[in-house]
Amino acid sequence: MHYVVLGNLLAAVISARGADPTFATLAQPGDARCLVVTADQPTLLERRGAAELAQVISRDSGVQVTTLAWSSLPSPVPPQKTIILVGTPQTSTLIAQLANGPSAGLGNLPLLGADGYVVQTLVHDGQRYLVIAGKSARAVYYGAIYASEQIVLPDPTGSGAVLVAPTSVTRTPAMRERAPYLLNLSGRGPEFGLEHWKVVLDGLARESHNRVYFWWQSLYKPRDFPDRRNLDGGVERIAMTNADVNSLARYAHSLGMEFLIGGGAFSWGGAAALIKEHPETKAVDAVGMCPSHPTAQDLQLRFSLEMLDVIHEADGIWFEPRDEHGECRCDVCQQPVDKFGSKQYGQSEMTFLKNFCKALWLKRPGAQIAWLVELYKPSKMHSEDPAYFARLREIDDPRLRWIVVWGAWQLPGPGGTYLPAAYFSRNNIWWSKPYASSLDTIRQEIFLAAQRGFVGYAPAFEPCFGVDYHGLSIPYPTDKLPYELTSYAFREFCWDPAQTLAQFRARMRNRYCGPSGSLQLVEDLIFLRAFAIRGTWNQNTSNMLTRMAGEMVGYDGKPLANTTVAGALKAAKAYNEADRKITYARLTRELQALRMVLARDLPLLVQVENRCREFAAIGSPREMKTARMCLEFIDHTHRLLRKSGFTTVKQVDEALAGIATRSTQAPCR
Repeated sequence: MHYVVLGNLLAAVISARGADPTFATLAQPGDARCLVVTADQPTLLERRGAAELAQVISRDSGVQVTTLAWSSLPSPVPPQKTIILVGTPQTSTLIAQLANGPSAGLGNLPLLGADGYVVQTLVHDGQRYLVIAGKSARAVYYGAIYASEQIVLPDPTGSGAVLVAPTSVTRTPAMRERAPYLLNLSGRGPEFGLEHWKVVLDGLARESHNRVYFWWQSLYKPRDFPDRRNLDGGVERIAMTNADVNSLARYAHSLGMEFLIGGGAFSWGGAAALIKEHPETKAVDAVGMCPSHPTAQDLQLRFSLEMLDVIHEADGIWFEPRDEHGECRCDVCQQPVDKFGSKQYGQSEMTFLKNFCKALWLKRPGAQIAWLVELYKPSKMHSEDPAYFARLREIDDPRLRWIVVWGAWQLPGPGGTYLPAAYFSRNNIWWSKPYASSLDTIRQEIFLAAQRGFVGYAPAFEPCFGVDYHGLSIPYPTDKLPYELTSYAFREFCWDPAQTLAQFRARMRNRYCGPSGSLQLVEDLIFLRAFAIRGTWNQNTSNMLTRMAGEMVGYDGKPLANTTVAGALKAAKAYNEADRKITYARLTRELQALRMVLARDLPLLVQVENRCREFAAIGSPREMKTARMCLEFIDHTHRLLRKSGFTTVKQVDEALAGIATRSTQAPCR
């Protein structure tokens, strides 16, 4: 062992690095050999981090481990006990002392950002410690979650003990911002109440998300403007009030998250819904408002400022401009501004954003703003618009983030030449849909974003939109497959995108099974998620099964009509010939996908199910928990298959033959 001298104050601190392969036994059958300790007045996240560690050690050892405050430590501490100390230099005097030592291990703390943490074993004054520390409460929580998965581990020999090896780990995230885009317009999202969204935020915080882009403008009830909210299924479905959103923002803050509200700019409801009072602002040959119309600019600016006045607990606002609906075709918007294809349309959007930034920062200098950059070559949306990106480049302020969507790694620069996004700003956030991506695609995209200078990543969180396995659930479960593995992979690759898939599998093994746990169970977990998301983001196994079972939820929050085979065929009798062909083609495509599930996947699912039932009965505690999660997913799949009315390949083949016959028959007259 070697000694770390921390001046006169901490001359007795001994580092555990290089010692016995086991630094301490934290628990063993019948004997809790550790104390999980927080500061006397811990924050919510420090308490949660300590509780997580205690719960994991208790689960893995079968011995109850509780948490206690520093001042409640017994004196003297029994010699067999190891203290697991959780806190920050601000909440723990000992951590503050250790942080002032040499710049290694806990001595790194002053050099870390708000998310970085240190996990270190050491001996101080003859007492063994496992210290989990960060500069912020959220960093402590992240460190506790990581330690519970990768450092505080079951004995590989199967003795039932929980061990910690000599450890000195410093971690900082490659993606500084991990900021989900919460789309609450789709499916049952508007029906989520305050407590439901708290559950969602709890799940996101556990996987180290530190900012939230919360869609609210379309659901916001204005204070000084006419209430023109228009929601499928009626505005009565909106469970959250403006006061609730303020409460949710405060709750997000307690979880270490920034909370930005937002929504459309010149479209997607909100200010754009005021076209009824101001018809002159309507876009030409497109949905929403004309961004070049002075009244539209004024309405969008004042409406957005008011929303932030009312939702005053929010840290700022984000905008999704009207671009997805296509350009306004009025003469002003279509006016060329250079010879490379740029038009006034893009200039007007940037004019609004600049004016809004100045107006908001005059009132709230610390407010945060984000703007979605939507470049889409098929429709030429900003793809031949170098003047738009020249204006973007003029705004160099860390309070403004550019959320780059639709895979635009490069943007048109001077002369129309495409250049890396980092040329235009170093405040870029990458956006995509990890819920519909393979694990390796998630890894590759995050690695590219880190390499190309993106400051963060905004994963889409879109209940009932895309991969939809739990669309009827309120709230959407973040602790069930397939999302549970998606969020874990996203977290780990955001912290360490250079890791290989083999290294990630090793971490998965620790988290889900333990260091000597089943490698097969890890592969089964990966298989189940891959099965659910197979296909594209909007045509995949999960939404095929939910549609066939009649559980695909529409924008009105209700299951879509006529998605089952029987329902669709019945409805098609009243359709014209073209719509019938579309219906038959859709049913054929979905039945062929269902046939693959029954012929190829179902036998594999049964094999996984049999293995998981065995693990759920006799596996290690970590294996049991994982097996139960897998079994819940498989049971849900079986239920959807039964509800679809198709449980055999023969039934599907008969249905396909019937549709083929209908397709060739002359329409009824």
